[in-house]
Amino acid sequence: MASQDFRLCIFCRELEPASTACPLVKKSQAETNQADFLGSEDQFNELSPLSPSDERLLKQLQDKPSSLCKRCTDYNPLRAFELAEPLPSGLLPEDDDGFRDYFLRLKASELDLGELGSLTLSASCPFCRLIYRIMPTKGIRPDTKGMRLTPYRAYVRHTGWEYLPEKTRAQSAIFLGLRHLSHIVHGIQVPLLFSDGEPGVRSPEMTGPAICLATEDTFPGRQEYNGRLVEPFVDFEFAKSGLDVCWKNHKEYCISTKPEELFTTKMIDVFERKVVPYPEGCEYVALSYIWGRVMPEEGALEKRTLPQTIEDSITVTRKLGKQYLWVDALCINQKPWKTLSVQEQAEKTQQLAMMDLIYQCAAVTLIALSGQDSNAGLCGVTRPREMQLQETINGRKLFTIPAVVEDEMAASTWDTRAWTFQEGMLSKRSLFFSDKQLGISCQRSGAPDAYDPSCYSHLSNRPMDSFRQLMNGFNLTDTNISVTNPQRILLYTGLIMDYTRRQMSRSSDSLNACLGLLSALQRRLFPSGFEWGLPLRELPLTLGWSHDWAFPEPKRLQKDSPPWDIARPQRREGFPSWSWCGWEGHVTFGQTSLQDGSLVTVGRGRGGREVTSDMVPEFVGCEGKRLTVNGYVCKFYIRTEPFSEAFLTKPGNEGEKPFGIVSERNFPHPYTLKTGEYEGLVVERLRHTQDGKFVKDTVYMIVLDWVQSQDGRGEVAERRTFVRVQSDVEFEKVKPVKRVVHLE
Repeated sequence: MASQDFRLCIFCRELEPASTACPLVKKSQAETNQADFLGSEDQFNELSPLSPSDERLLKQLQDKPSSLCKRCTDYNPLRAFELAEPLPSGLLPEDDDGFRDYFLRLKASELDLGELGSLTLSASCPFCRLIYRIMPTKGIRPDTKGMRLTPYRAYVRHTGWEYLPEKTRAQSAIFLGLRHLSHIVHGIQVPLLFSDGEPGVRSPEMTGPAICLATEDTFPGRQEYNGRLVEPFVDFEFAKSGLDVCWKNHKEYCISTKPEELFTTKMIDVFERKVVPYPEGCEYVALSYIWGRVMPEEGALEKRTLPQTIEDSITVTRKLGKQYLWVDALCINQKPWKTLSVQEQAEKTQQLAMMDLIYQCAAVTLIALSGQDSNAGLCGVTRPREMQLQETINGRKLFTIPAVVEDEMAASTWDTRAWTFQEGMLSKRSLFFSDKQLGISCQRSGAPDAYDPSCYSHLSNRPMDSFRQLMNGFNLTDTNISVTNPQRILLYTGLIMDYTRRQMSRSSDSLNACLGLLSALQRRLFPSGFEWGLPLRELPLTLGWSHDWAFPEPKRLQKDSPPWDIARPQRREGFPSWSWCGWEGHVTFGQTSLQDGSLVTVGRGRGGREVTSDMVPEFVGCEGKRLTVNGYVCKFYIRTEPFSEAFLTKPGNEGEKPFGIVSERNFPHPYTLKTGEYEGLVVERLRHTQDGKFVKDTVYMIVLDWVQSQDGRGEVAERRTFVRVQSDVEFEKVKPVKRVVHLE
């Protein structure tokens, strides 16, 4: 049977007779909940991974006679590449008539795919095969409507595209990508904390897989920022040329002076294949990867039996013309902590706290985005990358390009791990190895090898994001930077919130995995340092962290359990209860006045009310896991029937009025606390007044459990949970007592 009698099914990813309905579509029509087996319709810019069977199928079809089907002939994709004049959302006409006229013009260059269950992609049509290659492999359903192939300028795939010269934007290549009616982006701008007067940078748009014309076949004035066909294996000359742009032009931003502390590290000599003391002034490469419980065996470096990712990193280091490589598994003592001598423990602690310097001072960091462990290797080094599909239509070559590297990163296991968070954040120059491409990134710019080489230098004038500005110590020539208290607080809380979302194999790494990040913050913004991850000497209000209510998912422990009998965050052994590192789970700082970074002393609240902050604990000291503060402590009684109400004492009758409503953490409903007596340490009181008259108090407290100290020094408090009390009674009537409290 000829290939024109078959279609490419986007649901089962197989070749099917054109006259027969897909079994999955039939099942979908019979099922009530289609999402159960086809996935939720939450995003259409999927990475579209190419399975081995897909690759074999497409290669077989290309060997058969091909011609455009009627739908693709009528659409005429080359006309879209030649004539379309798309605009990014940030530049769309603001008046109604102009907005409507623009989309009417754009419609002529779009291909509406209709209801996906009825979409026929002809196996013999080269353009249908290109569409098939970029279609999402999940998140679509047969009844999905509104998806269309739309043209856009290539530059909008990059953050900060508005800083490109207007001439460059006008000559940008045209790409064709998939868009759904419910996923239109409207000119989102990312704020820059440390850039006075800067409105922020535009977010990228249309970042998923796309179709482009080969540069030699593009139409006049439409070549800039074009895509590029890449080989199955990395072209290291291309990688070196991209890095050279940075090394030559970004010295004040991307090259760090190596401090003396770095001289205590060890490096791998990739030519001699042995670990050596740091050679003074050496240029070295660092590796960021997923261990996945795979450790090199004793002598693996000399025996050439290293996990593939580490072995590939040695190859890449040599290809880049460097002699030294830093890999944590080989350059930091990995013996069990309890077996290390006191000196070895001190050395390891020092190395972990230097992670910021190690990654900042590396010539480049290799980031392994593929796989689940260190046996996965660096894609494009010893195993080939996924195929880009190339077709020829009317003598012009068209091919697919992958989603942007940032999308691949967000979908990777690497991006979910605790250790890799600081490694990625701290590196000033990186090579990202994914299944589809090699990404090149530095403080000022970035582009993958799936783009024309000229792309790398085009975005050097865009402002740097807040953390990269921090890593440069604010010594920038193009930005007037002044750091305020709210700015540094927002940066710290944002980083910890992101870090605590991540996973780690060993709970004992809760603090170790971010010591480098904390060291960087201490060097730049928090000179008084941190106590178990909290800047308490400067900001005791950071005791007001809490677990996000959605983690763990608040399921009832039993089917008929009361609302307070739910799954709760688990403690980590070896850490204090008062720090976020002592607990599993995602942390938020969105409760106290830290939620907007303001540290309110006097502010303006809802309805013109004045808001003042007080009763914040005073830091006294921290010895080991014991924290000592001087703060307000109060006792109260909670009755949850059905909502949690706070009383001064256990209510004697039903008519007794509470002094406030109590909410735990950031739960949306106040009924997760069990009825009983409680004692709390006040973290902050926000008083709301209007025209000088009291309106209400909002009090944030750590709920305390009193236990005997493990070192036998008497009774100490442990943190149980975090609550907010909304009260229309002045909190002084609760009779809080100011006293010294020891927490462990």
